Amino acid sequence: MQKVIVFLAEIELLIYSILGLIFVIYVRRLLISSNEYRTAMFGMEKETAQRKLVKTVTVLILIGLLILAEFIIVVFLKPEFPQEPTFATATNTSTPTVQLVTPGPLPTDATQTPTPYPQASIEGYASNCLAGILEFTSPVQGDTVQGVVELKGTVNIPNFGSYKYEYSPAGEINWITVAAGSDIKIDESIGYWYATSLNPGDYVLKLVALDNQGNEQTPCLIDVIVKPIE
Repeated sequence: MQKVIVFLAEIELLIYSILGLIFVIYVRRLLISSNEYRTAMFGMEKETAQRKLVKTVTVLILIGLLILAEFIIVVFLKPEFPQEPTFATATNTSTPTVQLVTPGPLPTDATQTPTPYPQASIEGYASNCLAGILEFTSPVQGDTVQGVVELKGTVNIPNFGSYKYEYSPAGEINWITVAAGSDIKIDESIGYWYATSLNPGDYVLKLVALDNQGNEQTPCLIDVIVKPIE
């Protein structure tokens, strides 16, 4: 049941579009049926028009109930369920391949060090956002978002295994896993965050990398603000 509710919530735009189109079609039929009923002269003709009118009204009521049900699923039911990660368990290999991307050539006598950038500071939770290694590139610390948010970033740690991303209200930390993946990412899409049904306010996004032993590394945390859809 949980999977069905989450699925229906994720395709809400498609469902609303289909139901809206059907609703418009039957509103037109309602106007035609009403006109036929008013202009009917004979008993049989009037009875046929009445049946069409009743059928059309019944379908419109059903569509209205379906729209209401989808609204309840998106606004009230889906936020109650944590979204389960969808990544595969990383397999340990004896000779792991490490893919690292460097910003550019360095002097032969220089030592490259990761470049930190502004990140969330939450009591009791360590954050280690490092440019080119583990970071959100969109949104970034302090950004305002709304609706369906595409998350972009980099996950390129040594002995990479997989990653996942989570969120929590800023005031009461309660991490909810959104999704995950098993491919190295270099400033590209890591997934989507459906903030449509969330209450407006401050939230924390967490990007977690796991090595090929399945061990979680220190995550990257950023603060974002969810604003209502106008």
